[in-house]
Amino acid sequence: IYEGILVETVFAYFFLSKWLERKSYIDDLFSLDPDLHRRLLSLKHSTENIENLSLYFTIATEESGVTKTVDLIPNGQNIAVTGENRLRFIELSARYRLNVQIAEQSEAFLQGLSQFIQPRWLKMFNQRELQMLIGGTFAPIDLDDLRRHTTYGGVYHTDHETIITFWRVINSFYRWQKHSLLRFVTSCSRPHVLGFKELVPNFSIHDDGSDENRLPTSSACVNLLKVRDNYFLIYLFISRWANVPLPWLSFLCMYKREGQMREMLLEAVTFRAGFDSS
Repeated sequence: IYEGILVETVFAYFFLSKWLERKSYIDDLFSLDPDLHRRLLSLKHSTENIENLSLYFTIATEESGVTKTVDLIPNGQNIAVTGENRLRFIELSARYRLNVQIAEQSEAFLQGLSQFIQPRWLKMFNQRELQMLIGGTFAPIDLDDLRRHTTYGGVYHTDHETIITFWRVINSFYRWQKHSLLRFVTSCSRPHVLGFKELVPNFSIHDDGSDENRLPTSSACVNLLKVRDNYFLIYLFISRWANVPLPWLSFLCMYKREGQMREMLLEAVTFRAGFDSS
């Protein structure tokens, strides 16, 4: 957050509430323990005789693979849950899971966070806004904005044939494929809430030799995509071995180049995404 670097992790809302120094309630329990949340709501709205459920003021927890029972109130193992006290039981169960059980770990994290960011800076946001600061917006990728803030290196420039082909191919991608490409290059699949002008350093594309078998690679630490330049190799191959007129030759080069780039980009971002492809 401090350096403006987005991360792929999506934090649960109950945990983000702790960043904001806000209390967590049963509605927040869904993001931590959906099954317990469902069972507690079912108990709240049940029309059955609650005493028949044989519930007590305890909760089961697991530590190091061992399940144990914890009293929610003193002598809770001997106090049955009834129709009259079930709301108290629901409140205590949610409180234990959201606050008591993870208190030590949460406190350690928040102490570390406060070394870099003042807690009062975060209090102006809600959980959703805070998540966008951490990991970007879930909105579709604006390719026009990305293109405006992309830089090029090596032999590449805005009007280079390979770059023109690259943007044509990316524009044809499905939404999830565009997000996969962004994650491949920047390590986060979501764009900054203020747009790609906030991406530091800029999204960059650099040539990567002319080995026709080499897949695109990335250096996510500097937001760099490395793509081979095969335009002239394809042109030379077709012109040498195929007796076709020049206009058709240019069309064949474009068609082959786009098809190869699409195939290799998708293979790279789908099956090789991550730092191991740098």
